[in-house]
Amino acid sequence: MAKFAGNSKAVLVVVLVCLLVVAPGAEAAVTCEQVTNWLTPCISYGVFGGTVLPACCEGIKELNNSYQTKEDIRESCSCIQDGAARIPGIDYDRINQIPGLCGTTCPFKVYPSTDCSKVV
Repeated sequence: MAKFAGNSKAVLVVVLVCLLVVAPGAEAAVTCEQVTNWLTPCISYGVFGGTVLPACCEGIKELNNSYQTKEDIRESCSCIQDGAARIPGIDYDRINQIPGLCGTTCPFKVYPSTDCSKVV
């Protein structure tokens, strides 16, 4: 009986490993580093206004295309919120206009008061 129990544990481990490798949605979540890289070109507009750079719009669209789960969206929200708070002179109303100016949307508004755990 003990030999059977040991084999069944080994089979269970192999099955779990296979599920993790091939499971849909098992890809890595969007990282804050990716979000920062995509949205860095948007900082000048967020602080100074003027014209939204094409690279900013491309970054927002990349970010939107990267969302696979609600958690991805919430993590991105927190990352953007934390990053924006570190930028002197950031205009939150201005940065919330950027998606519309780029012909896209954002699933949340970025303000210091936004509760990113409740977005979506």
